[in-house]
Amino acid sequence: MRFSSNLSILTLSLFIHLVLILYAHHVDSHPEQFGGLKYTDVDWRVVIDGARLIVNGGRRRGRSVDDGDPARAQGWIVDALNLKIGDPYARQTFRYTPLLPLVLSPALIHPLLGKAFLTLLSLSIPVVLLSRPSHCRPSKGLVHALWTLNPLVVNITTRGSPEAIIVLLVICTVSALVQNSVTTFKQRENPSSRWEKVAALLYASSISWKIYPVIYAPAIWAHLAKRHRGWFASEIWLFGTWTLFSMLVINLPLWSIWGQPFLDQTFLYHLSRLDHRHNFSPYYYPIYLSISESSMSTPTSSSILSALSAFSQHPLASFVPQMGLATFIGLYLTQKTSLEFAIFLQTVTFIAFNKVCTSQYFTWFIPLLPSVIPHLRLSARRTAVLLSAWVGGQALWLSTAYRLEFLAQSVHLQLWASGLVFFMINVWIIGSLVDSWAEADTRHVEPKQPKG
Repeated sequence: MRFSSNLSILTLSLFIHLVLILYAHHVDSHPEQFGGLKYTDVDWRVVIDGARLIVNGGRRRGRSVDDGDPARAQGWIVDALNLKIGDPYARQTFRYTPLLPLVLSPALIHPLLGKAFLTLLSLSIPVVLLSRPSHCRPSKGLVHALWTLNPLVVNITTRGSPEAIIVLLVICTVSALVQNSVTTFKQRENPSSRWEKVAALLYASSISWKIYPVIYAPAIWAHLAKRHRGWFASEIWLFGTWTLFSMLVINLPLWSIWGQPFLDQTFLYHLSRLDHRHNFSPYYYPIYLSISESSMSTPTSSSILSALSAFSQHPLASFVPQMGLATFIGLYLTQKTSLEFAIFLQTVTFIAFNKVCTSQYFTWFIPLLPSVIPHLRLSARRTAVLLSAWVGGQALWLSTAYRLEFLAQSVHLQLWASGLVFFMINVWIIGSLVDSWAEADTRHVEPKQPKG
């Protein structure tokens, strides 16, 4: 692996990103030339509006900071010290940690600066992957093909979707955990492993940034138990203590500044989130029906649809299968396969069973693939079939969504059916990947010789 080769590919990717960022700026500045459409994702505008509210310090159009100003942060320390810090949660649909708008605050100077910084964070992911020790370093070709030059990743990043930040934190967490995959017995017995402390801090940062990495706790537990030869080894307690302590250090100051809205919108909101806008999720249509029904004076005529709508609104509808599968995969498959494969499966399963599923969520598992693919025993034909099915399922859904969104056709039921097809494809692919790893584990096992 040559450094100059990696630098050339990263430079090429940076150039492509910058060109698309400039193109996005042109499209956003002249939407009338593109049918009223904008290139930049709406989430970017929400985050930047939040950053603007924070920096304005609770003032709106020159108003002083008053207790009644809804744009002022609501934490106790703001009132106690009369701090001029604004409230990003005054922006409707802002559901992020306040750290996100602070990190992307260069966009307040110019939008191009914010997206350029986001691009640098995205391109840090292949750097982290390829900087691992040789025993756990993925293939350079796979890393650059699946992330650095992946059109999906480039498009999502240049549109301003900030998924690259949480992905970077997760990849850093996993990289720190696998650093010690090859250690001496003496090192395994050391309860103050440097890399495990780093991993605990990174894992706490990941959960604090976006709550979904909490699903990796069973896999990390199983990984540490396998390394330290015991489910309740002192090193595991130490890792958990460091993680909880780091989360408190990160989130207590944020809560003291932004108060209850910080907890409600950053963490608690996602436990009861209902999104009726069309997406890949199999829960989309029942949620859409439930919200449509609540806005009508008469209930729906079908008792089956009523029951389906009521079930979809319950937080446990998606939480139980998601966490059940994530726990099983983490505790069982980590022992049989590897940490990265288990986390990859947890992520794919979580996304497939989530109440909301959009294209940017796919970036959560893509950088885990370079470390997983070499261990899979899939023929070229089988790989082509699985990949074609996954892409075809998305194409079917997108073609139906186009009819709904741009042609104003009432195809909600057809769109839901397309989502169910894509869901079943995902489940089939997950099963195929698990089977292929099991074949890899047993293919070269020597048969036991009979005694005597």
